[in-house]
Amino acid sequence: MTEARQANTNLPADEGPRWYALHTMSNCEAKVAGYLRGCQVEVFLPDYPTKRQWKDRVKTIRCPLFPGYLFGRFEEKVPVRVLGAPGLAHVVGFADGPASIPAEEIESVRRMIDSGLSLSGGSILRTGSRVRMRSGPLKGLEGRLEQVNNRHRLVISVELLCRSISAEVDAEAIEVLS
Repeated sequence: MTEARQANTNLPADEGPRWYALHTMSNCEAKVAGYLRGCQVEVFLPDYPTKRQWKDRVKTIRCPLFPGYLFGRFEEKVPVRVLGAPGLAHVVGFADGPASIPAEEIESVRRMIDSGLSLSGGSILRTGSRVRMRSGPLKGLEGRLEQVNNRHRLVISVELLCRSISAEVDAEAIEVLS
C-alpha cells in the first residue's frame, strides 16, 4: 500500500477487512445487499421504519437511512463478486481507489438504529439551502430552508415585494436542491 493510500484510508496496511460505502442504482439497496450476503460478503444496510400513505391505506415500511448506499466489509482490493453485484453502481472512493470508512462510524450508526429512537435519514440540511418539498400539502414547492426554534421552515419569497412567507415543514419531506 502506498503512503498516499494509507493517508486516504487512515488505517494501517495490516488491519484486514474494512468498511466501504457502496453506491447503488435507485431503489436497489436491498437487492445488492441480498446478492452480497449470498457471496459471503459482510453487509450493513441501515434502515428505519416510516409510515407511507397510499390512496386506500397507511403502511409502515422500512426505508434506507442513506438512500442509494449500503456498506460492505472486505479487503482493500475489491472482490470481483462485489463489483458484479446487480444494481451496484460503484464503490465510493477517490482516483487511487476505494475509500474506507472508520469502523467507529459504522458502529455509531448501528447504535443509533438499535437505540429504538425515531430516526430519519436525508441530506445535510443547512439553513439557507434551496429545497423542494417531496410530499405533503406543499409537494413540489421550492424555496429556501430556514430554522426557527429548532424547527425547519420552508420560506417562499416574492422578491419584487421584498416579502416572504414561511411554513413549518417535516424534515423527511425536504429534498435539497443543488
